[in-house]
Amino acid sequence: MYANHWSRLSPGIVVAALLCLGIAPRPAPGPAPPPRLGVPCVDDAIAVTGDSTIAISQSGTTGVEQAFPAGLSVAACSLRTENFAAARIELREWDPTLQAPDPDAIALRRVVFSGIMFDEHGLMFEGSHVPRVTFVPPVVVGSVPGVAEPPRANTAVRLFAVADLDAFFTPEGPAELPVAAALGGGGVRTPLPGPHAVLAHTVCTGDADLAALRVAQSVSRTDVEPFPAPREFAQKFRVPEQVELRWVELAMAGATTPYFDPNAFGFPVIAILDAAEMSAPVPDMPAPLVEALVDLQGFAGSQGFGPVWISHLDFDGTVTLEPDHDYWIWVREAHTSVFLNRRIHGDEPPDFTAGVGPYFARGDSAGEWIQAVDQVLAFRIVGKPTSSSPPPGTRSSFALSTTPNPAPGSVRVDWSGAVGQVRFDVLDARGRRVAEGLGPAAGTWTWSGTDRNGRAVASGVYFLRARDSAGRSSHQRVMIVR
Repeated sequence: MYANHWSRLSPGIVVAALLCLGIAPRPAPGPAPPPRLGVPCVDDAIAVTGDSTIAISQSGTTGVEQAFPAGLSVAACSLRTENFAAARIELREWDPTLQAPDPDAIALRRVVFSGIMFDEHGLMFEGSHVPRVTFVPPVVVGSVPGVAEPPRANTAVRLFAVADLDAFFTPEGPAELPVAAALGGGGVRTPLPGPHAVLAHTVCTGDADLAALRVAQSVSRTDVEPFPAPREFAQKFRVPEQVELRWVELAMAGATTPYFDPNAFGFPVIAILDAAEMSAPVPDMPAPLVEALVDLQGFAGSQGFGPVWISHLDFDGTVTLEPDHDYWIWVREAHTSVFLNRRIHGDEPPDFTAGVGPYFARGDSAGEWIQAVDQVLAFRIVGKPTSSSPPPGTRSSFALSTTPNPAPGSVRVDWSGAVGQVRFDVLDARGRRVAEGLGPAAGTWTWSGTDRNGRAVASGVYFLRARDSAGRSSHQRVMIVR
């Protein structure tokens, strides 16, 4: 089943990898819907034209950005550009309040091109016409209720040029689309000229099957890089409702291929195990429900630009994950890659503690497992809900207010209607977090008008972002006037 995908790599590498991994054929439980083959893109959900241009220099830190409407899964997208160029394309979560990408989020996808011609027909052109960048697997933004850390509903595509090129836009684009921005050095964002400028672009949202997929469990934030990288690790989890598993995503910060040491050579393998009778991993792990090789090609060229979500080649079968049932994500031959974790503080909301279990690691393939009590794996489980039960009723409104506003110093925050614990983040106009806080489902929190070091912040516009344990968010714009 892996043959079509490994044809991209040299035969010697493939043989060495498979020999070292010791993967033996075994009966597949059933046909696995393959994420690696891409999603059909016949009609574009968004198609914007434009004849105005903006020049992007070859610095590698300048570019353009276009956000998409909320709720769109993205199978492929394109930007209209011209000139020969090398560029980096990123798809990132986008904060509609800040009108900027979430500064703490892992890149959803990243593609790096070198020496590729860009033209007015699409994003890529090299020998034969390839009209768009296809994301494999596609980006799914919807989630089932009760996910530990739900993804954002908005995404944005960003293009950074490392050779001069021109990007096309229309100064007065569709009102339902966010305004495009030029990206300068140091993270400076500038709206493109015009009353409502929008980049010339297309977005393909795929077919009905993709539209039905949801994130079924997720730890979306990361602040821990395990060192040294374990050879194997295992993460226990539960899903809030029944789903047909499609793929798993992991946050990766680095990958190496130790050609100089054939005995150390290996490609990571990701597997899902039933954990109903296994409270902790055992030295001799049982046969998994499904498994697949991690797609390191999906990370190729991405190093040096920050962490990114990656996935795997097609699972060798189909499995349905049941709610209130424990499973393990088991990754072996992981020592050549850097998979990221999230620090646990003990104040996580109920949905988090109900869905995300302990994390274990070991430095070899047969020894005892060691639990890291203060961290868990950053991961996403993507599947198709199979429950026929009606959706839950609409929850009460998550209301947020700030007084005074404008404020000469301290700002009082009142809220109600949240689910579980509420996290507050105060961000400046460039999207940098300056303060944070926690609270219950309803109550009052006071931001003292200072940063995390206790220093008074400067006069200007700040953004208060609140998110509850159900993933719902509320925002307020706060003006500090000293």
